[in-house]
Amino acid sequence: MPDLPVPTLEEATEELLRLLPEGFPVRNPDAYSAFGTYLRLAAQVGLDVRATLRALLPQLFVTTATGAWLDEHARGLGLERKEARAARLRVRVEASASGTFPAGALFGVGELRYRAEGAFAPGAEVEVLAEAVGSRYNLPAGTRLQPVTVVPGVEALEVLEVVEPGLDRETDEELRARCILSWPALGLGSTYHAYMSWALEDPEVRKVVVLDDHPRGQGTVDVVIAPAQGLPSAELIARVQAVVDARRPLTVNALVRGPRARTLDLALRLYLEPGAPAPEVWAGRASAFLHSLGIGEAFWPSRLMDTLHGYGGLRAVELLSPAGSVSVAQDELIVPGSVAVEAVNA
Repeated sequence: MPDLPVPTLEEATEELLRLLPEGFPVRNPDAYSAFGTYLRLAAQVGLDVRATLRALLPQLFVTTATGAWLDEHARGLGLERKEARAARLRVRVEASASGTFPAGALFGVGELRYRAEGAFAPGAEVEVLAEAVGSRYNLPAGTRLQPVTVVPGVEALEVLEVVEPGLDRETDEELRARCILSWPALGLGSTYHAYMSWALEDPEVRKVVVLDDHPRGQGTVDVVIAPAQGLPSAELIARVQAVVDARRPLTVNALVRGPRARTLDLALRLYLEPGAPAPEVWAGRASAFLHSLGIGEAFWPSRLMDTLHGYGGLRAVELLSPAGSVSVAQDELIVPGSVAVEAVNA
């Protein structure tokens, strides 16, 4: 979109002066004169109009609109922004005696906090709710949540499964991509963009790759999906498969599936500045970076280092393992394995 220039006040004043007809009786542009004051007031009004138009014009187009303006464009296409949601986990209580969680009892790992409530017993299974929204609260089975609030008799909570996955609020760029994809999805043709659009309708789907070069033989299409973190559940795959089956051409064999997992173990040596967070916090941040990679997206050490430095508090980052970049196939997804962080205090 071409930029709408906004001149300075003096430039706008000179522009108005040039519009005055020859022989106009008053031409003194001095800022302290009555004429100069009114002239500048008129120029300022023009500048305000131009500035308003400059801010408004990008919001009139899907490709440049942001925030609430983009939401309105999406509604015109029958779309709604995917809202954030808190994760709910099922955990096993590691305790020496029965009891009741006090109001607001918190358990956590790294920077993540979860609230527990109700009665508990040794070995019992209960649910905890993430303190905030977001996909980073979806923890893998086996993760141990340590008490943040002292609860007599409770040693830890072991994560068994994610009952309700946490979701991130859809960004402007993600919503914009869905708006643009919605046009080819209006038809029933077997197009790459249509399958992308159909898969992204589900609020949990945040990563999609469409393999439309006959991956399983003539007339086949694979729609590879994943949530913001980790691999898709069987329920998520079934939901998206139902949407695709309802819209695909009858002659196409379309399969919705998860990506092939490529587990990546990290070993880092971090040189911390005074007051920097503990190693487990940095381990969580490194895991979050791996979770942010898309299907078919390679791991580049420089990107991880840039991301960690972006938090502040680091003098240097040394990647001990892997030795370099890690490439993946088009339908593979890097998922974090073990993340070891060795901290060196400056």
